[in-house]
Amino acid sequence: MTMHPYLTYRKCKTPYPYWNLNEHTGGKVSTTKPKEYRSARSAGLSWAGIRNNRQAYRREGFSAKEILVFLVPLLVFLVILYGTLLWTIYVSFTNWATTAANYNLIGFKWYQLLFDDNRFWIDVQNNLKWLIIGVVPTLVLAIFLAYLLELVPFKGVEAYIRTLILYPVAMSFVVTGTIWSWMYEPDKGVFNTTLGAVGIHSPFRFTTDPVTATYWLILIFVWQYLGFAVIIVQSSFRTAELQEMIEAATVDGASKIRTLFSVILPNIRSGLLVLVSLLLIATLKVFDIVYVVTFGGPGIQTDVLSLYMIIATFQQHLVSMGAALGVVIFAMAFIIIVPYTIYALKRWFE
Repeated sequence: MTMHPYLTYRKCKTPYPYWNLNEHTGGKVSTTKPKEYRSARSAGLSWAGIRNNRQAYRREGFSAKEILVFLVPLLVFLVILYGTLLWTIYVSFTNWATTAANYNLIGFKWYQLLFDDNRFWIDVQNNLKWLIIGVVPTLVLAIFLAYLLELVPFKGVEAYIRTLILYPVAMSFVVTGTIWSWMYEPDKGVFNTTLGAVGIHSPFRFTTDPVTATYWLILIFVWQYLGFAVIIVQSSFRTAELQEMIEAATVDGASKIRTLFSVILPNIRSGLLVLVSLLLIATLKVFDIVYVVTFGGPGIQTDVLSLYMIIATFQQHLVSMGAALGVVIFAMAFIIIVPYTIYALKRWFE
């Protein structure tokens, strides 16, 4: 049934008490007819027709087909996501330790083996290093680089520099790891060869040094994700409200550094919260760089939980142990990401 334009009042608080028949007239039509009613009558609508239109409009909603269009994909996604999670948890309690599936339940045997394994705790420590050292420098460098790009007077130069910074994001971790492994090569790599050419004997052994190898791998992660972080921070700068506040601070004589810390950072909090969440997730699931550059070496000093899971599952065929490692990774992500997300949402809506 076609609605008259004057009868589209229900979605907002009407300025005409006459329209709220149930609230103001006890369901009876008022004898006072405002101009809108007279216009509706002139359009050929009777009072009964007007009331029927109002009731039909109130009954409008989603049909069953429309609900299914949105509900079915959501249900499929939830079944795939949480179904595989529940299956992984179940497998971690079974005795699947060969190429043939074995679903006999044996309790917490694999978790006990992991907790008694020194390699597991080395992997946990390395994952925590990735979480802290991978996120904090990337965030700090992204803020300062984005601010410097905003201060560049020539927009063409700024766009060119931004493209160069963003370029590593387009590369896969496999390609990135291969390139950096060549550069990290102690004897013929780019870094030590360059230092040797100018007469400097390099003390760096890079990824062959068991003490510092993890930090050199994290440097690759920072290099690749820095451009992505800069774009997110820079997009947070370019809101109309923030630009007005920056102009006001400039007029008041605030320095560039004072403007950054007192005006910009408090007002880009939502963008920074999103960026930190994405970086945390990326560091928790790191695998490619370690696999390509060191494969966990020297020894197991750069090993991470995801690499240990792959080795246990597909090389040693300890499928249940690999499932247990997957559950541990999920638990770490849940413990770290969920509280942070709750905190971020509270700060977002303050």
